[in-house]
Amino acid sequence: MNIFELMDSKVSSFSKTDKAIYEQIKKFPEEFANSSLNVLCDSGSFTKSAMTRFAQKLGFAGYTEFQYQFQQDISAHKASDQKTSSAEIYGRILRQVSETADHDVISDLIQDMKKARRLFIIGTNLSHLPAEEMMIALSFHSDINAQIPRSDMMPYQYRDDDMILMYSASTGSSHQSLMQALRREGQGKPNMVLITTNAKHPLRHNFRRVIVLPTATMSDSMSNTPLSDMFAFMMFNDLVAEQLQLKKNN
Repeated sequence: MNIFELMDSKVSSFSKTDKAIYEQIKKFPEEFANSSLNVLCDSGSFTKSAMTRFAQKLGFAGYTEFQYQFQQDISAHKASDQKTSSAEIYGRILRQVSETADHDVISDLIQDMKKARRLFIIGTNLSHLPAEEMMIALSFHSDINAQIPRSDMMPYQYRDDDMILMYSASTGSSHQSLMQALRREGQGKPNMVLITTNAKHPLRHNFRRVIVLPTATMSDSMSNTPLSDMFAFMMFNDLVAEQLQLKKNN
């Protein structure tokens, strides 16, 4: 069992911090395998004690032992004849999104966009580009009032006929302020839709609809595919744009 399989088997027992470390290791395996603990903690948001506890939960004496095994696993994966290139992984993700997308769900999403008084499209970090792409696609349709608010200038009040479309691949930690705002007394309850690659996204219970897209598997992550989630988001956007155009032409 390699490190990714081991982490996956233990994920149900992870704390919030453990899950954040787990998601970052999935995104940047080479960095966590080869950088010193000091460098990792200086450049990230995790403490040495948190990293050590994470390694111990996986059965290692400490992070050094975890990192040694991680390096061995990555070396073995690279030496394997079955190693898959990033281009092949990305191509497969695009096909999977296209083949598994529920066109009825996309159609319902478009109808909700058209009915909304205001549509707020939200995405941060790697999810910001898909949000921008969706905004561009919707700008050609005058019957959809879409906007991307700045993270420091989010609306103070929402109405029941507003809609929030959020792209979030992993933990959604950057959206906590929005979640708090939506729980204010007297606040409206907008139609909230989450586009994610994490079926167990921590914020999923706050949304009326959650659309889960395929992404790289655990073993694929060893091939250094940090952009896999963004590829899935952008393929989904293409499917939405395609349906929008078909409806416009008919």
